[in-house]
Amino acid sequence: MTIISQVHADDLVRPALLRPRIHDVPRDGDAPRPEAGTAGSSVADERLHRKQQLAASLRLLAQHGVEPGLAGHLSARDPEHTDHFWVNPVGVPFSHIRVSDLLRIDGDGRVVEGDGPVNISGIPYHHAVQRARPDVVGIVHAHSFHAKTWSAFRQPVEPIIADLAAFHEDQVVFVPDRSSDAGADRDAVAQQFVRALGDRNILLWANHGHWTVGNSVESAAWRFIAYESAARVQLAARAAGTPIVDPPSQLPSPDQREGWAWLSFLPYWDEIVRAQPDLLD
Repeated sequence: MTIISQVHADDLVRPALLRPRIHDVPRDGDAPRPEAGTAGSSVADERLHRKQQLAASLRLLAQHGVEPGLAGHLSARDPEHTDHFWVNPVGVPFSHIRVSDLLRIDGDGRVVEGDGPVNISGIPYHHAVQRARPDVVGIVHAHSFHAKTWSAFRQPVEPIIADLAAFHEDQVVFVPDRSSDAGADRDAVAQQFVRALGDRNILLWANHGHWTVGNSVESAAWRFIAYESAARVQLAARAAGTPIVDPPSQLPSPDQREGWAWLSFLPYWDEIVRAQPDLLD
């Protein structure tokens, strides 16, 4: 009887997750409108939303083969304490992360909410980006196979097919300058990082891997997954020969880029919360 009751209880919770999230997006005629979603109705709602998207993004990276051990860190700006952000604890498998595992880091790099170790090496970069870019909510960095391999070429991904055109003029290659003692300091490199990123959303760190940012956790996470796929396409094309570059005739506006990235994340959300609802715990 206990098992039957538990099934009924789950049935009461799950219907909200079974409705595709894109069905609630405003439409232009019958098509979903490519614009980012609005904030939650309260600070608490928006905080929970961002944490849920962060936990889902970590699970999704694991599902796409990104489990970097002690490397890799994703963050979401807190909607109330805007110089704070939520981040995954270091050393916890991405595939195990739950909302309740996330840590809040203050402006001095200390954990002020939650319990767990942090990747200290990554904290200065998250803070530097969020201080320089008030528009940024989500930041993603991990060591995915194809993008870190492509980073050794020290070249941007080229628009050789339509899917890759989404990144045209929205990426930068970063080669840190460590020629002086100051250049070897992590905070100094973080400032170089921010200057290199500018107002773009993708940074390919030479011989290291890629970082993505977004006005939402959703858009930053989609960019990371999509750029890893783009690097895979680029590597395959280069291995086969010399691909023809076909840049888009017109670039999207920043709002259009952001809206498309946010919208593109929604099927990933539906996929992961249906398959792994414990991430919301």
